[in-house]
Amino acid sequence: MENIPGYEILESLGKSTWGDSFKARQISLNRPVRLTILPPREKAAPVHELARISAALTHAHLVSGIDMGTCPSGTYLVTEWVEGPAVGDIVRKTGGIAEDRVLEILLAAAQALDHAARKGLIHDNITPESIFIARGGTPKLRGFGPDRKSSLSPLDWRSPEKKRGEVRDVRSDIYSLGAILHYLLSGLHPFEDAPPAEVVDGEVVEVPIPLRQVARRVSPEVEQLALRMMAHSPEDRFASAGELAEEIENLMERLDGKVDIRSGRTARPAARRTRPTRTRRTRRRR
Repeated sequence: MENIPGYEILESLGKSTWGDSFKARQISLNRPVRLTILPPREKAAPVHELARISAALTHAHLVSGIDMGTCPSGTYLVTEWVEGPAVGDIVRKTGGIAEDRVLEILLAAAQALDHAARKGLIHDNITPESIFIARGGTPKLRGFGPDRKSSLSPLDWRSPEKKRGEVRDVRSDIYSLGAILHYLLSGLHPFEDAPPAEVVDGEVVEVPIPLRQVARRVSPEVEQLALRMMAHSPEDRFASAGELAEEIENLMERLDGKVDIRSGRTARPAARRTRPTRTRRTRRRR
């Protein structure tokens, strides 16, 4: 790896969604960053455009872009370094995350997706490895772009329309996020040991295992939320990530007054964490 002015390469992180990634130090500010060498533009022009657009997004729950430039190896992209685990890593260690914390993570992801969608960008690659918990507890979404298999399960997190190779919108991201909601609460992929797929009007329809069957402490309202997010038809899901965020906020308020349903298996950070903020769009209408 050649020198890139302004950065000191510290270690290789291997292949990422967009190319070869490294942990580096931004010399001017003496801080760690993630530096990725993109594939050649002539072979991957869409990746370059996606990197440029996503790196320009600014949101509390999106990994921030820092710099983009050229070097002998090609084009490099520098993004925020997130010091913290992916939610999938947390589940693998704990078996599941407390319901109230999962709703906070879900709200943060929905707000981030809504912000990206307003700029004309869908994530299209949501897995349990796409959502990180930064130091202090703030959820961060990263990994926009090309398909990448999750190492957490031989099953994938794609929506039915993505599996069919159809044109998709943010409702496809909502489906994937619903599958992750199921996974964070139960520790199981929603189709792990699920009933056989059904054929409805000539189309194969997968039926997820009932959430409360594998996570009995989950509220019925949260189970219904997951089912709507994972509806087979996009028309039966939330119309936008903003609508989803608003429903999560309303649900969190309704559950606040109920008996504490949290299990002992929680990945809540010890440090004070930043709760997703209410935006003007996602604030509940009174």
